[in-house]
Amino acid sequence: MHSPPVPGWSQRMKWWVADLGAARCSQVIALALLLIQAGLQLAGGLERVPWIYRLLGLSREGIAAGEAWQLASHALLHGGWVHAALNVTLLMTAGSRIERISGGGELMKVFAAGAIGGGLFFLLFPPPAPGIPLVGASGAVFALILWLTTASPDSRMWPVPVSARNLGLGLLLASGGLAIATPWLAGGEFPVAHSCHFGGALAGWLMARRHLRSPVDLQQLQKERARREAADGPGESR
Repeated sequence: MHSPPVPGWSQRMKWWVADLGAARCSQVIALALLLIQAGLQLAGGLERVPWIYRLLGLSREGIAAGEAWQLASHALLHGGWVHAALNVTLLMTAGSRIERISGGGELMKVFAAGAIGGGLFFLLFPPPAPGIPLVGASGAVFALILWLTTASPDSRMWPVPVSARNLGLGLLLASGGLAIATPWLAGGEFPVAHSCHFGGALAGWLMARRHLRSPVDLQQLQKERARREAADGPGESR
């Protein structure tokens, strides 16, 4: 008995590009985040429109005032283009694979759970100074990565030369350790919140465990196989 051939780099790139092109929900979220960032930059950013960051960014003061939407809305804002571009890149990389595995509906649920979970853990730790809000989709992105590494643990997570299982475990332990040791990392107008990363990662891990316990019927498997074969073309399979 011969082992199945290992797909080469070019074939993996074809699959990755195909996943990106088919990831409609990931594309919509990514486009929305970039458009919001562009709009805020054109409006003058934090210096000119600080009320937007106070209204939509997450803070203890806002939650105490009944502004519960901040638990989710903080994920729509970013501290700058580098912050937004990094999160969008990770969103498209992990989100496109989640959509291929489980569809856009699951992607949206994991993204929302990660944003809220990251926000809740952020609130557990005191901020470095009163009034500094949490902004960014990092908690949601960590949730997507942990969902993917948990649901597909034997995958190779290119470009990182480790298995998905090891990458996910490393991210979960590292973010948890940093959340306890240094909940905040100073830098720029909006410090990095390790506690948010851990909360999002934990939410993604829990969502993946729930997903793996869900029964999958034969019809679902047949539909997924047919979709993959149609995307690969004749003579190819994943």
